[in-house]
Amino acid sequence: MSLRQRDYILRMIEQLAEAIGRVAGLRRAGQLDEAELLVRTTADGLFGPMRDMLDRLDAAGAATLLGDHEKIGAYAALSAEQAEILELRGRAAQALAERRRALELYLEAVSRAPEGSPRAQEAARALLGRLDAARLPERYRALAAKLG
Repeated sequence: MSLRQRDYILRMIEQLAEAIGRVAGLRRAGQLDEAELLVRTTADGLFGPMRDMLDRLDAAGAATLLGDHEKIGAYAALSAEQAEILELRGRAAQALAERRRALELYLEAVSRAPEGSPRAQEAARALLGRLDAARLPERYRALAAKLG
């Protein structure tokens, strides 16, 4: 990876961390419309015109399109935030589906990272505690089992 690509990814991670903190604050304050808008605008800013395509692909396809495990993890984090907003809106089935997608994306990030991506591993473990891993496709059950 070139130095320029690495710099871009580091800026993306910083931008994402700031946005996730703001989204969480808006969620806690009950400002769900604002939180959802921030999730969307952050995703648009990070992924540009490819975001709509990412939303239409399954986790493996989105991960392939993104390529880098850090980008996959960033997309997973935004999906996890969207799941929390959906839950607070009382849309449990949609929240469950989005949470599962976030988990699958985190597992993709872990599997594609040379050192396993400790950040993605931690996030995946947290989501596993909220989902029935037995309902995951075999590939993701196997990846989840490796997390310990």
